[in-house]
Amino acid sequence: MTTATAGTKLLGTLDTNHLQLYYDGGWHDAADGKTFSSYEPAVGKVWATVAEAGPEDVDRAVRAARRAFEGPWRKVLAPDRARILLRIAAALDAHQEELAQIESRDNGKPIRETRAELANIVRYFEYFAGMCQNVLGETMPEAGPFFTYTRREPVGVVGAIIPWNSPLLMLSWKLCPAIAGGNTIVLKPAEDTPVSALVFARLLESIDIPPGVINILPGYGFRAGDALVSHPEVDKIAFTGSTATGKAIAAKAAQSLKLVT
Repeated sequence: MTTATAGTKLLGTLDTNHLQLYYDGGWHDAADGKTFSSYEPAVGKVWATVAEAGPEDVDRAVRAARRAFEGPWRKVLAPDRARILLRIAAALDAHQEELAQIESRDNGKPIRETRAELANIVRYFEYFAGMCQNVLGETMPEAGPFFTYTRREPVGVVGAIIPWNSPLLMLSWKLCPAIAGGNTIVLKPAEDTPVSALVFARLLESIDIPPGVINILPGYGFRAGDALVSHPEVDKIAFTGSTATGKAIAAKAAQSLKLVT
């Protein structure tokens, strides 16, 4: 794998004619071989061909996330999760300008807006690195010879679905608290804007994270999104999007008593 360092062009290390899914610490074609085209809004032309995740890919990624959660990730303590988030923040900071340009090409926003967003994204990772060590329980008053306390524990595997309008910003809002809390995550970016999330995955290769902790699966809501919401090994769904889709996700998640945000 290519290591992303300051001075290395992240997009230059990826073949935009063949962008793959990222899960279990590696790059994969879709199980059924499907791909889709990603358009650059400013010019209306295809600028990337992306593997399209389907139910089998979701299953593989979720199972990798479950293995990581129940295996090596469970042993990573809060101070060490904080260090990981700080390393990601530093890598994002080193590539701010390139990521802002990629984000503008991906979703059509003016560069001044994506530059501002990238600066905030760095701060989000730094903020949640601090939050890692502030996940505290409480003792509770009791009438009797009892000692009652709460201990906050990770939820497990989080399925995250984000919209097109601020891809990396939305990614950070979902990923930072999940990782800070000791969870693993399978994230589906919008089919309109998959490229910046995959470039973020490339950046992760310079960070020492157990395989399966962070997984990114571009695809369509009716296939990849539906499979993620329905998967029995997913413990929580975090969604940002339309009210109608949110209602449908909440109804489907209720069938297996998933937590939803």
